[in-house]
This record gives sequence, structure tokens and C-alpha cells, in this order.
Amino acid sequence: MKIVNRINPFLVLIAGLVIMTSCKEDTEDQDKLEQEQRFFDIYMGANYPDAVPQASGLYYLENKEGTGTIPYDSAWVLVNHVGYTIPGDDVYETYIERVAIDNRMHDTSAMYGPYKIKNGILNEGFTEGLMMMHEGGEATFLFTSELGFGSKNAGSVGAYRSLKYEVVLLEVLGEIEEYEAAKIVAYTDTIAGVETIYDTINEVTMYYVVDELTEGPPVGIDSTIQVAYKGYLTDGRVFEQSWGDNYFKFVVGDYDAKGTPIDGWHLGLERFKQGEKGRLIIPYPLAYGEYGSFTPSGKLRSIPPYETLVFDVEVISVEPEDDEDDPGQEE
Repeated sequence: MKIVNRINPFLVLIAGLVIMTSCKEDTEDQDKLEQEQRFFDIYMGANYPDAVPQASGLYYLENKEGTGTIPYDSAWVLVNHVGYTIPGDDVYETYIERVAIDNRMHDTSAMYGPYKIKNGILNEGFTEGLMMMHEGGEATFLFTSELGFGSKNAGSVGAYRSLKYEVVLLEVLGEIEEYEAAKIVAYTDTIAGVETIYDTINEVTMYYVVDELTEGPPVGIDSTIQVAYKGYLTDGRVFEQSWGDNYFKFVVGDYDAKGTPIDGWHLGLERFKQGEKGRLIIPYPLAYGEYGSFTPSGKLRSIPPYETLVFDVEVISVEPEDDEDDPGQEE
């Protein structure tokens, strides 16, 4: 019997529409890239007529020569920077507070000051530009969306947007775990009377010191305490503090409760008594971890990644565990 292969006309139609749509999208994409390039060339000609691009298309303009280390492509660095979309020179990101205020984009929840970032995670143009800098240097990077965020919207940066960065490379941190470990040791070496706490779960050491001793009731597991506090980074930048009588209240050891503080608070405050004042020095595994935390808008960081935190604390009150319902208690 002869078998006849029948072609489904509906499938042919669908395949044709897919091909036509793909071709149309490719054409539209190319048109947008060409339009972006025209605007970029006009901008560069008007503002940087003598600039010569790298082979990649990046324009690297050195404003101040650095003399220190050159960051490799995955090195952690500390920078001051302003990011712009061009041709309008609209600021889309900065951790320099005065620039944020001047551009009406100040966020009171953000941690302004030197910005800690791993090179290689932002975009290709920024990565390549940083690898041309020396520690202590200042430079401007300019490039089209092909080295930036491409055809996708990326937060405050729309699709097919050319970018400019003004960057000061403050410090090359290198491998971040090693850097933070050395930093917390150097910081605590300056504190008289500091004690250590080793957390066996996370296999990490935190530090504390009691500056003012009392004979008050001790903080224990399951006791409810109120704490006055000020939180800051080791460089002194404050990120949060209690005001007036607005103390932080929580149950010690209840790590899963809603609104419970970071692990380092539970571990450290067990060493205090009511009325005592002191400090907690908490490494990132017991704080906000590898990613830090973001502002409510999600656009900026309120705590940097891999960050050691310091808290000045005062234990205002200690309420022991309520054991009235303990079946083992005598009537």
C-alpha cells in the first residue's frame, strides 16, 4: 500500500508566521541599535571629539592616573561612582549622597558612601573599564547598550540605552571572604576587653564587649528583652538606630519569629545583663550575608554585601521565660 504524507496547511501557516515574526523582531532590534548608535556618535562628537574607542567599543577616558593594583575581572572593589544614561546625561544610580540630593533621587534608607561591588556582575562595559584602572585612579567609561544592558529594561535603565560612568577606584579588595576576615580581626584588635563567641552552626566567630557592668538579671534563652541600639559599619557609617523610647523588643533564641533580629544579636546579647551597655561586632554570616539588604524600593543597598556590622547596645529590660504553664512546676 502506498503511503501518502499529507502536509497540514495549518502547521505550515503557523511556521510561516513564526518566521515572519522573528524576522520582524530582528529588523526592529537592528533599527533600534542603529538609532542608538547615531545618537551615541552625535553625543561623543559633541562632548568628547578626540576620544578613541577600544576594540570592544568602550570609550575609556582616564581623568587621574592611579598607582595601585589593577582589579581582575572578578575582584571585589570599593568605588565611588555615578551612572548616567546618555545622550541626556540623566543620573540613574549613585551612592554619592550629594549627587543623589542634587538629582532629587535621595533615599533615606540607602547606605551612601563607598560602594562595594564584585567586578563582572554589572555589565561588560563597566567590567572592562575597571580592568583598565589602577587603584587610586579616576576615569570615565562610555558605551552603547551592546556593552550595557542590551534590549532589556534594567531597573532605571531602559532598553537600548547608552551609558556613562564616572568612577573613582578607591580600593581593590580582592577575594572578599579573606578581606572581610582580615578586616574584622584588625578592627577588634583595637578594642580593649573584647571577647569572642564561636557559632558552631555557621562555623564563624563574632565578638562582643561589655563596657558598663551591672548586677541586673541576665539575658537568657527564651527571655524577652528590650534593647536600645545604634548600628554602623566598621568605617563609622550609621545605618540604623533606636530613637527615644522606641526600643527593639524580641525573644532571645527564637530565630524563626517574625521581625526577629539577625543571628548575631541572639548570640551576643546572651552575654549581657539588664542595664548593661556594650558592643556587638558581627561578621556577615551572622548578619545580612553575602547579598546584604536593599532599600524598600529595591533600587539601592541599605547594607552592603559581605559586611561586618557593629552595634552599640544597651539592654533596657529582661523578662524571663513565662513558665506558669510548665507541667513540671509545683502547685
